[in-house]
Amino acid sequence: MREKKIGILCIQETHLTQEHETQIESLYSRRLEVINSRDPFRPGNSAGVAFVLNKEIINTTDTIITEIIPGRALALSIKWHNNECITILNIYAPNNPTKHPEFWDTISTTWLEKDLPRLDFMMGDFNLTEDALDRAPARPDNENASNAMRDLKHKLDIQDTWRSANPTSRLFTFYSNTNSYSRLDRIYTSPQHEQNVHNWESCTTAIPSDHKMVLVRFIPKNAPFIGKGRWTWPLSLMNDKKLFEDISNQGITLQQQMTHQFENRNEVTNPQITWEEFKVNINQLAKRTAKEHLHKIKVRTKQLEDDIKRTLERGDID
Repeated sequence: MREKKIGILCIQETHLTQEHETQIESLYSRRLEVINSRDPFRPGNSAGVAFVLNKEIINTTDTIITEIIPGRALALSIKWHNNECITILNIYAPNNPTKHPEFWDTISTTWLEKDLPRLDFMMGDFNLTEDALDRAPARPDNENASNAMRDLKHKLDIQDTWRSANPTSRLFTFYSNTNSYSRLDRIYTSPQHEQNVHNWESCTTAIPSDHKMVLVRFIPKNAPFIGKGRWTWPLSLMNDKKLFEDISNQGITLQQQMTHQFENRNEVTNPQITWEEFKVNINQLAKRTAKEHLHKIKVRTKQLEDDIKRTLERGDID
């Protein structure tokens, strides 16, 4: 969460017991708040959904939690940028498609009965795809299950924004041991946020999993502008021998100049000015080196992304 600067993380299949939650609280409560919904019958072995809130990024003091289906559907309302509030629904849908109609109907009915606020985001592991394009080999999912989920989307007014922006693209977040791929993990948004979500990403998680993590950045219209911040040395430069040799040589020259200037100082040449010039020079050198490193990484990343895209678009993937 620190590396990706994630404010709110939705997790499924948590399998957390009360003991697990207590351990997490004792270890990470200063930086994170974990809100878990357990399976009522087998909390340590089945289902479970949780929100992980990053206290370093967001204000967690006024959160409202609504447990809709224990271990399967959990709603969070939280303040976002001053007095605005957003509502997120975290979903872990059943594996059995015949259970989906009842599952989605229960969520819809409960949402209306509890008079919950307008839904901004729905995300999680849906164990269902709406489009044959989201499976390889391509195939439609159970019709009753798909129709039940579409009914919920209509009632709660949410949409698959990534698919709307990428109508012909293929992206898979789950690989099964039967050599098939699917986009089971998705983020739905309210249509009013369509222009405020950016940087869609699907990536491998730090903890081994058969699912990929889906991320999106939400930037409301009234969000304050945040600049690039103060430049710092990239840690990767610490292993650049040539850079440190150049800095060492400049440092030796600096020492010689400063030794001479102590005895012959004036307003133009003195140790303070020479030291400042040295810092400026090595910063510029580090920035040039970092730019060269970054260019190589970007080129390689682009090559890999193009390879993945070509592979997903191949006709024989199905």
